[in-house]
Amino acid sequence: MAQISIAPEREQKLLHTVFFLFGFSIMAWVPRFPEVKAQLGLNNGAFGSLISTGSVGAFLGLLTVGHIIHRFGAKRVTVTAIVILLTSLASVVHTHSTLLFLILNITFGFGITAVHVCINSQAFHFLERSGKNLITSSAGFWSFGALASAIVSGFLVGHISLVAQIDVICAVAAVLMIGIILSLHTVLITANQDSSQDFSIKEIFTSFHIDWPVSLGMACAIYLEFAIGDWGTIFTKDRLAIAPGLAAVPYIFFTAAMIFGRLVIVQRLEKRDELYVWVRRAALLAGLGFGISIIVATHLPASAQWWSYALFLLGFTLAGIGSSFLGPSFFAAANRRSSQPSAVVVGQFGVVNNVLTFVVKWIVAWTIQFTGSIALAMMIPAAMLLISTFFVGVLKKDSTATK
Repeated sequence: MAQISIAPEREQKLLHTVFFLFGFSIMAWVPRFPEVKAQLGLNNGAFGSLISTGSVGAFLGLLTVGHIIHRFGAKRVTVTAIVILLTSLASVVHTHSTLLFLILNITFGFGITAVHVCINSQAFHFLERSGKNLITSSAGFWSFGALASAIVSGFLVGHISLVAQIDVICAVAAVLMIGIILSLHTVLITANQDSSQDFSIKEIFTSFHIDWPVSLGMACAIYLEFAIGDWGTIFTKDRLAIAPGLAAVPYIFFTAAMIFGRLVIVQRLEKRDELYVWVRRAALLAGLGFGISIIVATHLPASAQWWSYALFLLGFTLAGIGSSFLGPSFFAAANRRSSQPSAVVVGQFGVVNNVLTFVVKWIVAWTIQFTGSIALAMMIPAAMLLISTFFVGVLKKDSTATK
């Protein structure tokens, strides 16, 4: 029986839907962390340490999943990854045992990475077949899902139990995501037919390659997003001494601006000039706009509290718009400059990026610890954005990676 082909427009919409559901599902429990912590009977330090163990599973996923896709194809691997992700998420909110939580959280971290590698590899596969780049817009739909989930979860606190909310979301997301993947089976990445290139543990390390210009540019370009996620609300609340609800608004402005930049602005800019030109300008806008706004806001007198707040909103918005398409641009360059399969590139690039980001997170955290100033520490990601402009040459279409 002949297989029914899928029109590129429909494939694009289905992939965007998967990215949205991915962001929506994994962010659903974040606003309800206090309930999870209370359920486990842990203090802030112990809970924070326990949550961070998800990075162990993420690291394992980044090392292996790309090779597994190359060996077995995307269909089975993606469906399995979705099941692991949503089953572990649904299970982790049920447990009262710290040991079981540890195991499930590591599994959850692996599931997040596995789905990330699978669907981003498919987005690159779409690019190779159609010539249309979905990397930036897909990241926008992920951000849209994550923001929508955070807002919905915030409203549900106190009205619907944590377990009921997560169970429903995981069940619905599983049905929809698996259904979409199965409907895309004719265009998914197929298994490698060359037995000489079969996946092996040795291959994980012997084939590992670091494209330093792209990796460093990526780390510099995206860290502001992590910094604002980690410290943005705390920074606003502590510095301006305002209500917790208002303290979260600058972060919402940042995320909304990032979504708008990924889904709307970048599509228009690419028609006017080459992408690397706009990336350089966007990095300058985000770094200078955020840095100057925060510096001025933190030096205004206490009587000008709301002027400071307005500058926070402006700075976070400029940071969101300016940094919105930087990360996806470097991500796409990593794939274009590599001779390895896209699934392998996604994983290897993620390993390097995670290590670099982890190091910078520690630098920022200890800067805050020793100086007592979040404002000073936030200048680090602003400066990194400016440094990223020195690496935009890798985004040129004719750039090649060094061997």
